[in-house]
Amino acid sequence: MRNQLIIAIALLLAATLSAGEKTDFSGEWLFSEAKSTLDEMGRAFVQTKMSIVQSDSDMTITKTFETPDQGDMVGEEKLTLDGAECKSEVWEGMPRVSKANWNEKGDVLKIATTITFGFEGQTSTMNTNEEWSLAEDGKLLSVKQSSSSDWGERNITMVFAKVEKK
Repeated sequence: MRNQLIIAIALLLAATLSAGEKTDFSGEWLFSEAKSTLDEMGRAFVQTKMSIVQSDSDMTITKTFETPDQGDMVGEEKLTLDGAECKSEVWEGMPRVSKANWNEKGDVLKIATTITFGFEGQTSTMNTNEEWSLAEDGKLLSVKQSSSSDWGERNITMVFAKVEKK
């Protein structure tokens, strides 16, 4: 009976400790159009690569976008993972405000972002909500994204394959 009690306590302790762990998205990721669900805009405004460095409290995301006339454009975003407001710029003069927080289980990261665009004296905003999760034993990163702006609404799921280290 005493051994069963010790085993039960050990299992309860192990379950409690593992429940506090958050998903780690760190790594190099490549966009997989074949596994993604896009809309009529296709790959427009979808990053082709991401490099993610994550700690317990924050995350740095480097995104690479392919453009037909300007080549690769790279942008970086730093987020805290506690729901605090993080300010940055997409590109110069294009402010971005993001908040990232976890679902209850700690396996889905939710990122809400507002980007302000300015062109010829006119300003416009785009609001984006993303839900990040891992699949296939951490080999795939799924980003469900919904956005709305003056140009309309968009609902897509971008899937990225993890680049294996050699």
